Amino acid sequence: MSVFCPKCGREYDITLFQYGRTIECACGSRVGREVKIRSLIVPDRPEELRFMVDVMLGRLARWLRVIGYDAAYQEGIDDGDLVRLAIDESRILLTRDRTLPTEWWIDNYLLIDSTRPMVQLRQVVNHYDLPWHERLFSRCTVCNEPLNPLSYEQASERVPVKVLEHASRFAGCPVCERVYWEGSHVDRMRKRLDETLLRWV
Repeated sequence: MSVFCPKCGREYDITLFQYGRTIECACGSRVGREVKIRSLIVPDRPEELRFMVDVMLGRLARWLRVIGYDAAYQEGIDDGDLVRLAIDESRILLTRDRTLPTEWWIDNYLLIDSTRPMVQLRQVVNHYDLPWHERLFSRCTVCNEPLNPLSYEQASERVPVKVLEHASRFAGCPVCERVYWEGSHVDRMRKRLDETLLRWV
């Protein structure tokens, strides 16, 4: 099976265009096959959406995890692997790379406008109409894994004594074993989220 240049008709082997990759023909035209990944991501509810975040958006990935969303992120990943994983894992691709939509003809992506993480978060939440209150602090911000509740006894072996004097609810990551609790840092994050997402509703 072949793919033909829409301008000059030059023929290319279809295996060159996996995952929506395109090439520039000798005539200067862009050649490729459009890959639809939206059809792979049709959740019944917005909160079931999952994201693939490019290397320029690490802080956005962490904030998406703070509000409970599955946001995959890999440092140093190249565009080809980024696109492949987004398609294979049925994830929406979030990117700041304005050349990516030209070089990879994929459908389900969002081009992020701002360089500021909280503005980026607001763009994603508004664009996909994401509920963000219900699952705050339910996912590890480092590993992206859902957190498990920890009893006071379980947490007491893993956190400083001073924390035990003020915190009563704990959660742990099953992968990296980090322990999370509600403290002043959580209050600051809640306030920042409210200022970012409620003010602009």
